[in-house]
Amino acid sequence: MFFPATRKELDFTSFCFVFAPPIIGYYALAVLKCLPGTRTQRLGFLPVVLLLAYRAATTVDLSFTHGRMAYLNKGLVLAMTALGFRIIIWVYSREPYKRLQRSGINLSGTLSERGRLHLDASDLAFGLRGIGWDWSQGLHIPSETRPTTSKSSFVFWTFASIAFHFPMFDFLHYLVQSLGPGTFGTVSGGSIFDRSLPPLMRYCRSTFISFLSGLVVYCAIQVTYDFCTLIGIVVLQQSPIQWPPVFDKPWRADSLSNFWAKRWHQLFRHFFVGVGWVPLYPVFGRIGGVLGTFLVSGFLHYLGLWGLGNGSDVVGMIGFFMLMGVGVILEGFWKKLTGSRVGGWIGSVWTAVWLLGWSNLLVDAWARKGLIGSLFIPDSRRLPVQLFDAIPTS
Repeated sequence: MFFPATRKELDFTSFCFVFAPPIIGYYALAVLKCLPGTRTQRLGFLPVVLLLAYRAATTVDLSFTHGRMAYLNKGLVLAMTALGFRIIIWVYSREPYKRLQRSGINLSGTLSERGRLHLDASDLAFGLRGIGWDWSQGLHIPSETRPTTSKSSFVFWTFASIAFHFPMFDFLHYLVQSLGPGTFGTVSGGSIFDRSLPPLMRYCRSTFISFLSGLVVYCAIQVTYDFCTLIGIVVLQQSPIQWPPVFDKPWRADSLSNFWAKRWHQLFRHFFVGVGWVPLYPVFGRIGGVLGTFLVSGFLHYLGLWGLGNGSDVVGMIGFFMLMGVGVILEGFWKKLTGSRVGGWIGSVWTAVWLLGWSNLLVDAWARKGLIGSLFIPDSRRLPVQLFDAIPTS
């Protein structure tokens, strides 16, 4: 484990010699993955890039010693962990990845062979879902609601999404913080379970806080994805069809399987399946594959929380996701027992109860480590602060 005190602020030197090297190595492996007969070179590069990723994740301080911005270090650890998982899959899968022709994406044009190679490598490296690639078979792509025939219209509706979700994110985050002033609403952290309340009221309150926190996460992911969409469309001149919705109305999920495999974002599906499902399914069958997939997800979130610098939580991070796997397995047993899959309004109730009930573990871990007290927008510019009042930060 690393000690936060050993982290150094990001400057020109640390950017060039610590932050950038794993990204360059990651891109180099993406290039090699698009070429046949390069497995030996990829195997040689793997330990070097993994070491560089570990060094970047544990020695650079993106928060600039601002305690309420330590979530940036959390994001750095998440990014470097995801990078590590992806290159492990790239190295140990034998065949090179191939781009598939998709409507609206011109893969040939007048580009040279080298130009197409770097275009493919860039898309492989920064396209987490693998849209248009042979390795993303089985990926659920939500139906598009924005116009894709006009870039200007697509950009307009993406801006509209940001204009809605960003203020909503800030308001919901403020609301969660306001429920724990002096405790979990600060960077010092605290539990969402109020021991002074009777058990029923205590868990109703903590579940409500967990529900609001889930909405905050949803809005944060949506806004981040929208900004990335704008960069892809406006700066990189990509096609709108390469940026389908990141969510598929998760509130409509009628089973845990439906929620996690289709409704929730699928940004990390590739390595969750590649590292968790693929090695365990042949040995332990579907149960092993499901639990392995959620174990990898839990481990990713465990390391991310560790990146805050306050330690992590096995039960809250790994335990929560393993319980999600248990719920999916129970749905499989139900289908075998009754011949019908979980669904309908009963399935929706079951999904909401299982998710919200166990999410108390996840959100309480975030709360105790100080994540909820993070500063995403300066208090002087937060509309809820102007309308109501600032929340104590310590």
